[in-house]
Formats: sequence, structure tokens, C-alpha cells
Amino acid sequence: MPRPMVRLEIASKDGFTKIVPIDRTPFSIGSESSSSLALAAPGIAPHHAQIALLGGACHLVPGTSRAPLFADGVPVTPGGVALAHGARIQLGPGCPYTLRLLAENTEAGDGGDRLVTLMEIARTITSSLAVEDILDRVLEGAVRFSGAQRGYLFLKEGDRLSRWRHGPSGEDDVQVSVSVLEEVAATGRPVYRDVAAGEPGQSTTDSIVRLRLQAILCLPLAVRQDVLGVVYLDSRLRLPHHRPDLPLLEALAGLAAVAIQNSHLVEERVRAERTSVIGQMARAVVHDLRSPLSSIRGLAELLRERAPQGDPARPHLTTIMAEADRLSGLTGDLLQFSREAPPLLRSTTRLADLVRQTLKPLGPRLQRGNVSVSLGLDEEARASVDAPRMLRVLHNLLANSLDAMRGGGLLDIRCGRVNGSCQLSVRDSGCGMPENVRRRVFEPFFTHGKAQGTGLGMAIVQRIVEEHGGSVRVDSAPGEGTTVTLALPAAEAPAAEAPAASVQGAPA
Repeated sequence: MPRPMVRLEIASKDGFTKIVPIDRTPFSIGSESSSSLALAAPGIAPHHAQIALLGGACHLVPGTSRAPLFADGVPVTPGGVALAHGARIQLGPGCPYTLRLLAENTEAGDGGDRLVTLMEIARTITSSLAVEDILDRVLEGAVRFSGAQRGYLFLKEGDRLSRWRHGPSGEDDVQVSVSVLEEVAATGRPVYRDVAAGEPGQSTTDSIVRLRLQAILCLPLAVRQDVLGVVYLDSRLRLPHHRPDLPLLEALAGLAAVAIQNSHLVEERVRAERTSVIGQMARAVVHDLRSPLSSIRGLAELLRERAPQGDPARPHLTTIMAEADRLSGLTGDLLQFSREAPPLLRSTTRLADLVRQTLKPLGPRLQRGNVSVSLGLDEEARASVDAPRMLRVLHNLLANSLDAMRGGGLLDIRCGRVNGSCQLSVRDSGCGMPENVRRRVFEPFFTHGKAQGTGLGMAIVQRIVEEHGGSVRVDSAPGEGTTVTLALPAAEAPAAEAPAASVQGAPA
């Protein structure tokens, strides 16, 4: 294995050039005579800088004097920066010398380290389901082996990319080259752009210029042809290795994709087993509950009708009836979620009609809650749906929105046609949800901020919409409200359409 050879070229303003080997680590630079490279000249502090060889890459670190230090014209932070071959080091204003790094075979020394890392990650995948730890290791290895300054993982959620986070993070608003991210997610092919090299055929986007990036490397997280996400790496300096080891980095990305897919498969299996158990329990329990509940409600209603208007028992009987109705609704939710759904009875339906029919009985509650409604309904947006089931979807969504706006607010409902599909969105100005809650919103029996309820509302929404071949997306943030967007296959209007009529069937 060839030994890494690192040298430093020293050039003065009068044309003098000297090359010295970096034969120790750390290699100190300063005006102090004990420095590895002693330069007694204006602008050079006694302990100006150090060069260290770590993991096969050269790193420039400021010295204890905190004197000005630049690498390729960019100020060096206290944590230091990685140096690529040909990187220029400026020691500050007034310094007559310019230093240039000459590095050869610097990536050979960490080949064993790379292989060990790959083997450890592969072993973890086969022996553990801790996908967070695996992705942490993959991202750490990708940053270290590429020499990039930053690295992030983006996972696909429907038609968008969301940054993966594990544990606390101080970077809430990360600026990256979105165009490169989207290109890799769409094509499933890696992209490497060495902006500093200025190679022909490599475009420079506005974000690359704005972020002052010199190198970008994006790798797809793909299993066969299915892209699950993207590994994003970038740097404001040239990478230490002009041609990063793409096969090794693609292997890391492949291991991450396998870990994500395994996690999804396990989640689906657990969900299916849990649904099966719930179904068995619900069919056994609900059947025995419904008859007593019906009897209790019927008797309470009969007693209330016979009681005089001033009888103090009437309010209590009304409460019994309301609680019986609530329990009947909860048992209905259990059956709706757990049982095998009957075949869809589809018909071409205006989404605007479904919205109006759902809103009509909610009028008094909207008024009491000081909630105003804004509608943007395309009367030509039609979908082939099972109307009663879609009414159940809308009922659940509006109920959630009203629960989130206890102090009043704005409910905005819109529907229209977008690229061959119908979209229906319900947006509220309520309290919103943090990211960890938003990610779990479709999880059965998961509730947030509700005193009552089974936690099945959004799980039922997702199931019904997916039965129709559609999708559901939830966007939310604390204090900014929540928007739920349904996408459904569009349907053509009948050749001879009768006037719009009320859709039959009430939400169960």
C-alpha cells in the first residue's frame, strides 16, 4: 500500500518557491522557531496554524493565536477544514508567502477503515432493526470518506423529499441545492459536480452560486428501481480527493436503502398483525355492546319524552343519550378500521357536492366555535368514489380541524383538478403539530391533544383514500395550522348529466 505523500509549496511575492514535506502530524506553521515550518515575516503569528493528516485527508486548523487564516479565500473556522490537493493557504494580510498543498495517495491509507465500516454496517442491518443507528453510521461514513463539509439524508414522502433527523438538531432551516436533490430523486443516478474544476457539461445553478459551493455529491437510496431517498453531501472547498470513491459511497447508500426498506417491511407486518388482532377483538366485543347501548339510549329517550319540561332528570337523560351515541360511534370506528371493507360502490361525483353536504350539519357547531369557512370549489372536479365512504373521510378531517381550533379560526376547503387528478385540501388555522406528531398521524390509536377519541380517525381516512387509489398528505407546524391534501383519480363528466343532487348516505 503506497504511503501518503503530502508536501507544502511555499511561494513568495518575489518569485521564490520552495517545497517542504509534511512529515509529521500535526505540522505546525508560525513565526516561532520551534514550528515545523518557521516563517519569520509580517502577518505571521507565533502559532499561526496546523496541518493534520486524519483518516487519509489533510485538515487545516487555526493555531492558538487566533490569527487570520484562509483556505482558498474562505476564512477557516475554529473547527478547521479539509484541504484538497492544490488548496491555497493564506496566512493573513501583509504576509509575503502563499502556501499550496500537494497531496498524493492520501486516500490509500483509509481503505481498510472503509472496508471495516462497510462490514460493520452490513452486520448491523442483519442483526438489528435500529434503522436510526444504521442511517447515522451511513451518513457519518459518507461525510468522512468523501471529505465533504456537510451531509444530510432526505427521505421520500409521497412526491416530496423530507430531511431525516435523528435526535436533537440545531439546524432547522438547512440550505441545500434543491435542483440537484430533485434530479437524483427523479433519475435514480448519482450526481457529482466539482464546481471548482469547471468541467464542461456541468451546470451551475442559482443555489450553488448563492451557497458558494465548490463540490456537490448526491447518491440515491434505491432498492432496485425504487428510490427511497437521497444522500446529500456538499462542501465550500474542493473535496480532498478529486474523484471520490463513488463505488464505495454507492455501497453505503445501498446499505442505507436496505435498512429503510427492512424497517418499512417490519412496520407493515406489525400493522397487519395489529389490525388482525383488533378485528378479532372488535367483532367479539362490539357485537355484545351494541344491543345494550341501543337499549340504554332507547329507554333514556322514552323517559325524557315522558318527563315534564321542568323535571330535573331531563338534562341527565339527555347526557345519557349523548354518551350512548358517542360510544356507538366509537364502536363503529373499531369495526370500520378492523374489518375487511366491502367492495366500493363507485359513482362519478362532484367533490364540491361532498364538501357542501358534510358542512351542512356542522353549521351550528361552526357558529358556536367562532369558526369562519372559506371555500374554493371547482364545480367541474369529479372523481369516481364511494360517496358514503368519502363523506366519512371529510367528516373525520373537519372534526379534527374543529378540535384544533378551540378558540375559533379559519377553515379553508378547496378542490380542483391538477395534472389529471382531483385534489381536495382542508386547511385550518389551529394549533398545528410538531414534526414527530405529524409523522405518526396515520398510526392507529395515536392521539394528540384530544381528551376523547379512539385515535382511528386519520387511519380510517388513509385506508378509505388508498382504497380509491388515492393518497393523503399532511403538512403542519406548531402555531401554523394543518393542511390535509387528498389526491384522487379524476373522472370524466357523464355525457348527459342531470342537475346536481344531494349525495345519499351519512357518515357512519
